[in-house]
Amino acid sequence: MSGPLRLVLDAFAAGADSLADVGRRTGLSQDVTRASVDHLVRLGRLEAKALAAGCPSGGCGSCASGTAEGAAGCGASGPSAARTGPVLVALTLRR
Repeated sequence: MSGPLRLVLDAFAAGADSLADVGRRTGLSQDVTRASVDHLVRLGRLEAKALAAGCPSGGCGSCASGTAEGAAGCGASGPSAARTGPVLVALTLRR
């Protein structure tokens, strides 16, 4: 493997902790960095895991918007399956 893919892998191996950090370490543009990471995930060289977001394990009533009675402040019984928008993802270098 060579070119941008190798640069991105080497950056993660050296401890890069974000896409911006990979870009700074490699000098690659944001678009090339993202495309390289996407390709490396598809190849199985990087592992991408969505980090849990939404209601806490104690249930919606235990979140900051919960009511004093322990009910969900937003009225939902749990995170919506239809939610959209950004998702926090952890990337791990596969060895």
